[in-house]
Amino acid sequence: MALSGGAVAHVSPAAAPGYLSWPLLLVLAVVPAGIALAAAFSGRHGLAAGLLAGLAALAPGRLVVDLQFLANGSKTIRPELYFPDRLLDRSAVGPGFWLLIGGHLLTLVAGIVAARTVRERNEIAGGADKRRLRLVIPLLAVVAAVGLLMTPVLSDDPFLLARSAFEGPGVALAGYLLLAAALPITAVLGISAGSDGVARGTLGGIAAAVLAVALPAWVAGLAVPGLHVSTGAYLAVVPMALVLALIPLATPQQTPDERTDLAGEARVPGLTIWRALTALLTLLTAVAAAIGAIAPQVGDSTGSPARWLLIVAAILVFLPAPFLLVQRAAATARGVLAVVWAGVVLAGTSVLSTAITASEASGLGELGMPGTPSFHLGSGAVFTAIALGLAGLTALAAVVAGVVERDDAGSGGPRSPIVIPAGIAAVLAIAAFSTPVFTAPDYPAPGLWSDFDTPSWGLLATLLVVLGTLGLSVRARPGVAAAGLAGVVVLLALHVAELPLVGSAIDGAQPGAGFWLGLAAAVAAGVAAGAAAVGAKK
Repeated sequence: MALSGGAVAHVSPAAAPGYLSWPLLLVLAVVPAGIALAAAFSGRHGLAAGLLAGLAALAPGRLVVDLQFLANGSKTIRPELYFPDRLLDRSAVGPGFWLLIGGHLLTLVAGIVAARTVRERNEIAGGADKRRLRLVIPLLAVVAAVGLLMTPVLSDDPFLLARSAFEGPGVALAGYLLLAAALPITAVLGISAGSDGVARGTLGGIAAAVLAVALPAWVAGLAVPGLHVSTGAYLAVVPMALVLALIPLATPQQTPDERTDLAGEARVPGLTIWRALTALLTLLTAVAAAIGAIAPQVGDSTGSPARWLLIVAAILVFLPAPFLLVQRAAATARGVLAVVWAGVVLAGTSVLSTAITASEASGLGELGMPGTPSFHLGSGAVFTAIALGLAGLTALAAVVAGVVERDDAGSGGPRSPIVIPAGIAAVLAIAAFSTPVFTAPDYPAPGLWSDFDTPSWGLLATLLVVLGTLGLSVRARPGVAAAGLAGVVVLLALHVAELPLVGSAIDGAQPGAGFWLGLAAAVAAGVAAGAAAVGAKK
């Protein structure tokens, strides 16, 4: 009701919707809620709870996207709610905005309440291992997530500047990133739910939520003069329509006897499924990172000095992926991959800083304004940002696969005596990431304690992954510890490789303290990995 009211009432007194959108928005809000109510009253509680959980998983992202109306409505790209007919700097919010915010909050509350039923239904029923097309739906979710980050609609109208999420305002960017991150994760959780009703409801909920975001912009591209349907709209709408069509095939309804026989079995997909999903996400991450490194960051020609570092990171991430499908090497490859994904973050933030710096210097936020330079983010910046998000999803999938491995193999067994080399490696790693790998005249190298810039976030994330892996390796089984420590060696080597790969493009570059400390840390981590490997053989 609240979302329907927000569709009817204006979100701002400064601009009206670009077309008669409230009937469509009404349907997109009422139909999922109506299905949930009908399922609940008919006793199909798993379907109702799953549908609410799927809607609620994307509610935080939709909430933050709509908060852009409060931050600065003139920078929103929501023609179904806000289509200015004049140049606006800022605009106030109307009653429709508050109804939309209330609707998202109520959706989130409903999902939290429904989580108890979801848990109960999953504990009663099994059956995830008999589902088909389990990898197709998460892949479609990844494609839709990419579409949400792209330009929602193409515009020839001078008062509506069509931009991708990365070129738009920060609040909207945060919301779209939340949507893009939550979508594939919820799809995996939905397809792996023990209850068929919960699985169907969750997948239907995320499809309904994505369509509520992307479909109105798609229709605006057809209905509003001066607007055109964008590639991002197609990538978001079409995969979710396919998900709705595939739900009955991917989650076949089981008989009561099948549910009884499967009760008490694992509540997550088989290890093979998680390894295959990890391999798929790894491949997508590597491809996105390679395109981000090669394609221009700003305009049609501006590249980044760190592009070769990102290409090497993409190669290092891709190399373990094929071995995830080889039974004897899968556990080791998974352990390495659970660490080296951070290399894409380390290199990607350095590459992305080129676009961010150019945007700030050229006034990219004023794109299209008279008298300002016409700059735009290149496809390299978009794909680099996508690679960062996919790297995080790869890490999540690898960690979940590790949990399933642990459940299958048990947690017993000896531990490796690697406390001393691991401790030395940790101290040296802190020093290595805190000091520059190379120095050059008039070049302020981004760091953790000074000149904190976009690449500094990559340094911080990578250091945390390295320290976390070193700490866990002390208590892990020898084989697991050896794989993780091998990944640490690769990360440290990638950090040190910044000197030849990035420093070679800067005049007067000389090895810094971070170079020698990184080498020492890699040696210490290598010694720890060797000791753990010997323990694994014994």
